[in-house]
Amino acid sequence: MLYWVAAIQEPTKKQREEEAKQEELIMQPKIVVAKDDKAAAIQVVMGAEELKGKDMNRISVVVRPF
Repeated sequence: MLYWVAAIQEPTKKQREEEAKQEELIMQPKIVVAKDDKAAAIQVVMGAEELKGKDMNRISVVVRPF
């Protein structure tokens, strides 16, 4: 099955309160073939250069069927 997988970075509590900052798209949606949504997320996250060095506690991976 085809999936779109993207990643967004959540702002810190301080950024949210003081700067009214919203989520930031840090990885453009990628289309992958996988058996389910979890496999699609793992496949993309493991190979994503955009996520290297990021605080993974603030990263949300969004997966949608294509």
